[in-house]
Amino acid sequence: MSTRNVLNWLEDAAGLSPDAVAFDQPEKSLTWSQVRDRSRGIGSFLAARTDSRRPVLILMEKSPDCLCAMLGTVYAGCFYTPLDSSMPESRMRLIADTLRPAAVLYEEKFAGTAGKLSENAFCVSGLPVQADDALLEARRKQHIDNDLLYVLFTSGSTGLPKGVAITHRSVIDFAEWACEALRLPFGLRFGSQAPFYFDNSVLDIYCAMRMRGSLHLIPRGDFMFPRRLMTRLQTEKIDTVFWVPSALTAVARAEVLSAGCLPDLKRVFFCGEIMPCGTLNRWRAALPDADFVNMYGPTEITDVCAWYRVDREFGDADSLPIGFPCANTRIALIDGEICVSGTCLSPGYYNAPDKTAAAFVQNSLRPEIPEIMYKTGDLGEYNDRGELMFLGRRDSQIKRSGYRIELGEIEAALCAAEGVVLGCCYYDADREKIVAAFTGEAEIRMLKTALKEKLPKYMLPDVILHRDDLPRTGSGKIDRKALRQEAEYEHLIP
Repeated sequence: MSTRNVLNWLEDAAGLSPDAVAFDQPEKSLTWSQVRDRSRGIGSFLAARTDSRRPVLILMEKSPDCLCAMLGTVYAGCFYTPLDSSMPESRMRLIADTLRPAAVLYEEKFAGTAGKLSENAFCVSGLPVQADDALLEARRKQHIDNDLLYVLFTSGSTGLPKGVAITHRSVIDFAEWACEALRLPFGLRFGSQAPFYFDNSVLDIYCAMRMRGSLHLIPRGDFMFPRRLMTRLQTEKIDTVFWVPSALTAVARAEVLSAGCLPDLKRVFFCGEIMPCGTLNRWRAALPDADFVNMYGPTEITDVCAWYRVDREFGDADSLPIGFPCANTRIALIDGEICVSGTCLSPGYYNAPDKTAAAFVQNSLRPEIPEIMYKTGDLGEYNDRGELMFLGRRDSQIKRSGYRIELGEIEAALCAAEGVVLGCCYYDADREKIVAAFTGEAEIRMLKTALKEKLPKYMLPDVILHRDDLPRTGSGKIDRKALRQEAEYEHLIP
């Protein structure tokens, strides 16, 4: 019988490996049977108070209890939206206004905020643990695989967040592909970096569940101290990570990697940003036998739609392919833009039909029959090996002095320069200036020389800013919007 609900994997794990650790962090650990039982209790409580197929907001820190709240929502026949607890309350209210949630599940310290988001706000620690088997079974019988599993919110160009809706079918299809293609073994041990409100966490959670492995929730603070992070990976015997490249770069540049330093780590996956080949080469030198995979995909396409297993050597200044479509996924380049269709696709933005219609469109290459594709806004091309290359955002392509310039190409050269830890750039249209910012020990004078060796004159940054740190989004990516708002460089312009 085919899988129609992700809970089938939880129940398999709880039945076959009941005492194996499922989710853990330094303060708490839960086995698969404990996760199932706690989730069923939460699901029974919700199902008695809400209709099926309704949204439930989760306002909790990343923890095993938060995962039980998410899965309990699914047991109730509903779908979940994890919130970033550090976001402004005004943004939480915008999300709640879009969702009109049936309930908010929260942890005690967020009681005040939760009560402002819904009159049906419940503290998870106070919910009963008893399951109502008949009620849960009735909800399961109503389920089809096109029901929503979650809605994750991303930034909108108008300032209003967009809720990307994803179905059970899409996550099941994705996780089944990932477990096979990425050669994930039963009982693997993930080191989780991604927050639950970031779509990279989908691979961690559901592949760990399907393979009856365990998900170690690495404390966020560890990523600020690479030596502590390395100790954590060693102590917890982490064998698989799926991190944003910024996290891997911070470790690589901290001089804590050495041959044999992480004997248990066999799989290093990354997604969400461009991976600098200099970072990749440092990790490959330290872990010569590990499997390295570059993945690509916006939130609208269930985490990942293209992947490339690193199979050859790259120079530090080279660009890494994003490779080939995942199974059951079609990628087309239309006027250079990466467009995606397949089971991975979101049905659209929740409660936002106009935004959905603008981004999810008829495939112009197949006008004979309805086929929806998602316009990513990313530019790509194929190299001479037939591998897809990411060229940057369409909206990061600028035209100056008659030249078309990809800011992503400037960033790649910046990040490859010696002494640069992190780097990014943006275009100040008002002043017609390309602004680059970086962290590390590089001297600006030497950096200008290095960039002149890599880039034509018309692509060179007008302004280079040295920063002790670069602002980050909640998922760990470089926050270019925040950098643009905070950067002061008037005195640097001739």
